[in-house]
Amino acid sequence: MSAHAPSGAHEQEIWQFIQSRQVFTHADVDAFCAAGDWKRTNYLRSLARLNLVKLYQRKGNIRYYTAQDPASLSGDAALIDTSAMDAQWRSDRLGSKISAFQDTALPVQAWTPQTPEEKKLWDFVRQQLRFTRDLVLAQKIAPDNKTTLFLRSLENAGLLRSAGYDNGKPYYTAFSTLEIMNRAKDKRLSTEGRIWTAMRAANKFTVEDMLMTFAGFEGEFSEKGIRSYCSTLEKAGYLKDSRRGRTSAQSVRYHLVRDTGPLPPTIKRLPVVVDPNEGRVVYVQGEEVTWATS
Repeated sequence: MSAHAPSGAHEQEIWQFIQSRQVFTHADVDAFCAAGDWKRTNYLRSLARLNLVKLYQRKGNIRYYTAQDPASLSGDAALIDTSAMDAQWRSDRLGSKISAFQDTALPVQAWTPQTPEEKKLWDFVRQQLRFTRDLVLAQKIAPDNKTTLFLRSLENAGLLRSAGYDNGKPYYTAFSTLEIMNRAKDKRLSTEGRIWTAMRAANKFTVEDMLMTFAGFEGEFSEKGIRSYCSTLEKAGYLKDSRRGRTSAQSVRYHLVRDTGPLPPTIKRLPVVVDPNEGRVVYVQGEEVTWATS
């Protein structure tokens, strides 16, 4: 029996299986081996013709075969417990398939931008903690079809991850969970992040209130910088002037009416306001109606 050489992978699997059993049925081979009906039936018949498989017992319509010497067996074939062997066989075959897959799988190629447009798109998405497809398209860095192909290539390379949904819109991120945590921490500790945190804590405040809050840190928190940040956030719809009558003698008393989360809205040089909590541009200078207020 040991001289038998199966002709193919399916035959090899069947031969190994039936040799691992005291007895087996055609249904057992069907359940545990990958060969189709025609190949399985013909191979088992060829083994029988070679006298490598013999009928051991017949129980009603069920025939029990063996690849061993029938004289070495005894007892009722139906009572032979094969559960442990079945479990081991499944485990061994699964391990073999996983190993084969790992050996033949193509290595994942690291993705790199191929064109100046892709480089600009990559730089943009890496500046956002999370974003929507529409946000990337709105930048007009590249034609819409190229931008869509770019995002698809990132997804195929495993560089684009789901970042949840907001109002039914899917959000994405190009950062790992650890990177997101680190970047969020960096944003909260930035100058804008600390001003934003103070705004959220106060809810209603004046620029003078902010200056008092950051007294001793004038190098980081100048009056000009705080006024500029507050003024731009007011235009973006985050802050509202809550003064009654709004006399010029009064300091502007801001009310935070759009608290979207712990990360500070960032002001670009355009200037553009980007809200990383919502993953979108919420204000562009020169626009009368903003996304934040429309």
